[in-house]
Amino acid sequence: MDVAHSLSSPLMQRTKQFLKSYGLGLLFTANVFGAGSIYILGNTGAKVGYELLWTMPLTLLLGLGMHEMSGRLATINQPLMEYIRDTIGESSAKLLASFIAFIMHFWAISNYAMGGAALVWLTPLKNVYIGIVLVAGIGVALLELRLYSRIEAVIAAFILTVFGIYIVIATGLKPPVQQVGAGFVPSLETNVTYLSMVIALLGTTIYYPNFFIQSSIQQSKGWSKMRPYRVDHFVGLCVVILLSTAVLVASALVLDPHTPTLVSPAEPLRSELGGWAPTIFVVAVFLASLSSATGTLFAAGFMVPQSWGRETVFGDRVFRRVVEILIGMSVVFAVLLLEFTGARPVQLGILMPAVNGVVGLPITAVALYFANQRYFDHPQWLRITLVIVVVVTFILALTTGQDLVKQILQWL
Repeated sequence: MDVAHSLSSPLMQRTKQFLKSYGLGLLFTANVFGAGSIYILGNTGAKVGYELLWTMPLTLLLGLGMHEMSGRLATINQPLMEYIRDTIGESSAKLLASFIAFIMHFWAISNYAMGGAALVWLTPLKNVYIGIVLVAGIGVALLELRLYSRIEAVIAAFILTVFGIYIVIATGLKPPVQQVGAGFVPSLETNVTYLSMVIALLGTTIYYPNFFIQSSIQQSKGWSKMRPYRVDHFVGLCVVILLSTAVLVASALVLDPHTPTLVSPAEPLRSELGGWAPTIFVVAVFLASLSSATGTLFAAGFMVPQSWGRETVFGDRVFRRVVEILIGMSVVFAVLLLEFTGARPVQLGILMPAVNGVVGLPITAVALYFANQRYFDHPQWLRITLVIVVVVTFILALTTGQDLVKQILQWL
């Protein structure tokens, strides 16, 4: 069979159509579901069992609300940062974009650190710093594929592999169906720890870099109607919810509450599923780290040039240079933090997403809302719904900020 025939095979054509329809949503899934999410969800499941599964449908609704706003901007090819620049002025927009990009790269710091640690565990490599550099190098190689469709396909393959691993793990543990089902019945407790965990789970899905990407992606996807965006991000968010549910269920079954190390969440799986379980778990951590670290920075590749008034297409020269600079900064900061603080890769993986959410999420939510107010005549019910979504994001940021300060003070 020649190459031309294999590329035109029905399976290949179906794969291309699948990626065209849902690849952007899977990129969003990969950005959300980094290594930090695995350990945050795992520790939550270990502490409260199935009790917080009811937050999963709620996060779906909140995520859909935010993506509705950024998707509408995409239909008219109005990137969010261009709206911000028009509103606050060129100089202020440059400062804001640079600041958010700097904060955004904290997510890459944690994920490259986690990816480097996973690479050391999986291979004969002994030095985690070399592992970090190698993982970042893979990220640069991925970026240099240049064409959006190629990068989308690779990241989709990564996240679908992670998805498959966790579905196999969760179903292989044979969770009690009735207890899992009961976890989807909403319940609230008034103690601060419980509420903090609720807020943390909601915050893992409402991931602000995705909104900068979505509002800027029309030239790459070619969609000018809202329906394909809705279908795409609905599928992506459903994958996030299913992945998160699988991690929570698996953790509730086998883990004890503690501060996790790289492999500790997988050790109980060894006796339940066999000796292959820890290896497959670390493979999932590695792939999640790599795809999330690199994909998140795509948002900066759009918004920094846009803040300077430059129209940017995914993968063009200035887009790649911005992302590559941030990848290099991520490597340097990851090495320095591991070398000169008491932090471990897993701790960075849990802490850095919180830093991101506290700073970037409320700014993005407000900008999305007012951009929609400018460009669209929404009915009253939709305006009220979007206001509620924005208010919830502020609550998420404030609550996460309080926990973040406590954690940093403990380290100091």
